[in-house]
Amino acid sequence: MIRIRNLKKKCSDTFTLEIPSLEIEDGARVALIGPNGAGKSTLLRLLAGITKPDEGSIDLGAPKGGVGYQPQTPYVFKGTVEQNVRLALSPAADADALMASCGLTALRGKKTGRISGGEKQRTCLCRMLAGRYRVLLLDEPLSAADIETGEALERVLKAHCEETGATLLFSTHLPKQAFGVADKILLLHRGRIAEYGDAAAMTQPESAFGRLFLSQWRLD
Repeated sequence: MIRIRNLKKKCSDTFTLEIPSLEIEDGARVALIGPNGAGKSTLLRLLAGITKPDEGSIDLGAPKGGVGYQPQTPYVFKGTVEQNVRLALSPAADADALMASCGLTALRGKKTGRISGGEKQRTCLCRMLAGRYRVLLLDEPLSAADIETGEALERVLKAHCEETGATLLFSTHLPKQAFGVADKILLLHRGRIAEYGDAAAMTQPESAFGRLFLSQWRLD
C-alpha cells in the first residue's frame, strides 16, 4: 500500500502541494486528473523520489518489484528501440510480445534518434511494462498517441496491471482514458485533493469543484 502523510511541497510563491493523508491499495489503477497546474506532475515526481517533500512522508510499501517512472517528455537512450525496451527487461517479461502490443515491432531496429515523439513515448511505455515494476508512475503516458493507437495502448496498460498486480498512477487530460483504464480517480485542484474514490462513483462527484470540472468532460 502507498501511504502519504502530511505531505507538503512548495513549488512557487503561489503554489504548494498539500496532501494531509492518502492511501492507495496495492493493485489499484489511479488516474490523476485536474486542471493544468493542479499538482499532478509534482505528485508523481514526489512519489518517484525525483523531488523531495518539504514536509511529511511517502511510503511506497515493500520495495520488491521496484518503481517505474515515465515523465511527460519521454526519455529514450541511444541505440535501437529494441535495445531501449530490453534495458529494463524483467526475466518474466516477453520483449517481442510487448513490442508487438505497443506497435513497435516494425521499429525494433530503428535508432531512437530517428523516431517521432509519439514513437518515443510508446518506446518509453514499453520499457516501463518490460520492467514489470510493482508501482508504475506515468505522467501523460499516451498524450502523443492518435485515438486508435491510444485506445489500443489503454487496453494494453490495463491488461498489464491486471496480469501483474502492479499499482498504477497516471496523469491524463483525457476523460475516456481516465475512466477506461482506472478503477480509482484522484482529482487535484490547486495542490489539494478535491475528490478521491472509485471511478464509477466519480461520475457523480460530491464537491462543487468536482461537479464543475467533470461537467466539462464528455464521459461517453
